[in-house]
Amino acid sequence: MSENNDTQIQGDDDRESSRRLSLQGNRPPAEIEGYSIVRRLGTGAYGAVWLAREDRTGRMVAVKFYPHRRGLNWSMLSREVEKLAAVYTSRNIVRLLDVGWNAEPPYFVMEFVENGSLGNYLARGALSVDESIRIIREVCSALIDAHGAGVLHCDLKPDNVLLDAQMHARICDFGQARMSHEQSPALGTLYYMAPEQADLEALPDARWDVYAIGALLYHMITGQPPHRTPEIQRALEHAGTLEKRLEIYRQLVTAAGLPKEHRSVKGVDTRLAELIEQCLAVHPSFRYPNAQAVLDEIEARDRQKARRPLLLLGFLVLVVLTAAMVPVFVNALSRNLKVTEQQITQRALESDALSARLQAAALEDELNTRLEELQSILEVESVRQELELMMKRPVDEVVTETYETAERAFAERPKWMQLLDAAWERSNRLNETRQRGQDTSWFLTDATGIQIWRRDYSPVTLGVMFSYRDYFHGLGQDFDANEVPADVKPLSAPHVSVAYKSTTTGRQTVALSVPVRDSAGNIIGIFARTAHLGDLQARLRGRMMTSAQQGVHRVIALAEVRDAKEVRLLDHPCLTEDFVQEAERANTDLQLFAQLRMDADSAARIASAKDKDGGMSEVLLESYVDPVSSIQIPQSAEYRGDWMAALAPIRNTPWMVIVQEHRESALLPVQTMAQKAKQQAWLAVLIAPSLVGMVWFFVWQASVKLSPRKLSPAERKSD
Repeated sequence: MSENNDTQIQGDDDRESSRRLSLQGNRPPAEIEGYSIVRRLGTGAYGAVWLAREDRTGRMVAVKFYPHRRGLNWSMLSREVEKLAAVYTSRNIVRLLDVGWNAEPPYFVMEFVENGSLGNYLARGALSVDESIRIIREVCSALIDAHGAGVLHCDLKPDNVLLDAQMHARICDFGQARMSHEQSPALGTLYYMAPEQADLEALPDARWDVYAIGALLYHMITGQPPHRTPEIQRALEHAGTLEKRLEIYRQLVTAAGLPKEHRSVKGVDTRLAELIEQCLAVHPSFRYPNAQAVLDEIEARDRQKARRPLLLLGFLVLVVLTAAMVPVFVNALSRNLKVTEQQITQRALESDALSARLQAAALEDELNTRLEELQSILEVESVRQELELMMKRPVDEVVTETYETAERAFAERPKWMQLLDAAWERSNRLNETRQRGQDTSWFLTDATGIQIWRRDYSPVTLGVMFSYRDYFHGLGQDFDANEVPADVKPLSAPHVSVAYKSTTTGRQTVALSVPVRDSAGNIIGIFARTAHLGDLQARLRGRMMTSAQQGVHRVIALAEVRDAKEVRLLDHPCLTEDFVQEAERANTDLQLFAQLRMDADSAARIASAKDKDGGMSEVLLESYVDPVSSIQIPQSAEYRGDWMAALAPIRNTPWMVIVQEHRESALLPVQTMAQKAKQQAWLAVLIAPSLVGMVWFFVWQASVKLSPRKLSPAERKSD
């Protein structure tokens, strides 16, 4: 056979495609409101990172774009944002600042760390032992915070460790991270990945990160990662598939055993060498259990090196000075405690605000999807024609027809009713498939507001005039049923109604309605669906709570902002059927939802967030009283006390999502630290006299042993 080595000639379309691809690296994927893109920082397997300037403050940030909105890249974005939100309090982890879920392409904004990656720093050569220990200590602190939040990094390597302006280490890139309870594999990077991790069936383990700590420390000290030799590199390059490459890596690392090159580096003592080797143990049971154990061993080594018999006097001085500084320390702690609490509160509120934005965006998408489904039904020509013919008949005749045929067999119902019933059943099946809350009803009114069809069928509402409802006229309020303005007209555009108490279920309900038009474009009726607010929120709230940071109890609720005097609660996790029944027994349900109003200060703060166009903006409340706490029944007890809350608006509605958490829980680390610090300070004062006596005793013993030995008379003679 002959081989054709001629170069393929590109056509015009191919050349244009090549030109666009060549420009992708120089142009940002999109412009972001509030930020000015400066330059690209790097490109990874799942996205590109760009340097940007925040227009409002001028600070530099890093923006990571994901090239596709859905599929694997959407999953990677959600996973990385989830993990970064969970570790927002750690100063050794790059902080998440913003997320563009609805952008095209989606992105998230994080802190910009000035000195780049440790990988670039190591390109110049190995580091000193002291510098390596300092960096690995900070890496361990970051991992301790991450593990404490239930996050396993699973891909720790030099390129995922950034160095800030003071050369402090900050870990980043949680794209391969897993929550401690997840049961899905995560591949790291060769030479930094534990051998058991190189398996597509492996389950995440904190000891994977321990192995990576050892590999990172080994690389900093020796200048190259463990086990990377030309022979191993060639074997991996010739592997045909990912599974084969992983298998070769496991076999070679297992067969090679522990590396030894670090033992010949100047400054590496036996204890440090053994620490590295225990991190790099082939079998995970021989490694340290977690990053805290590694950090403890590093600190123990430091203490061992620091012990010098002749430094006991210095220790005495330190104890005395410590005891003398206790009063100063206690006073300074009291002064600074408030500042620290404010900083922690701000960080907690920023995290709550991010959660509120995510929940608001998800609920907005849920509402829009349901409205679009109604519109798509009316766009079917057969549906439009049948409804137009039906609406030309007298309304009493149509209502009577509905009464008589609604519960008959499907084939015996009128054509227009069959079409609407079939659409309703399809929607129910789709909601069940997508695990969405089911609608409470679908209904159709004529152009005057008389209900002429409903599913589920209910004789209570058929033939009743509902022109007073906001879902009919779209004026943003429900009128009194007996005092409807004479000029009320049916709405002309899709609309999300104000929340109201359903006449059939008694629960807080929202209606999504669209106008029905004839072939000439005239409005001949209103087509609507209703859903309980709790059902809309339930699935979304559950998804948020399962991914919440461990140790933080968040409550997600929904409020309606009418004016500065009325901000009322629409949905809350406690508003279950049992809660309402208990409230009825306590005689508080006559005006239950009327009672669920926010306190005057919170309402004023929220109302003041309205802009000149009537839109809402985010609100952060450092002190918040849950309205549910005013219901005097035992079930409301857990919602009493002082909370902090973040509220995010849902566009095109008067609603705001509330994400709240107890102030006491958020500030517990600060209060615990202050309490322990005070205890230790006073303990130091109490034990200082004993320490002084002990230290002077050891100093005296040392001075005796180091004193010159007196010569005996015989020895003097021999001189």
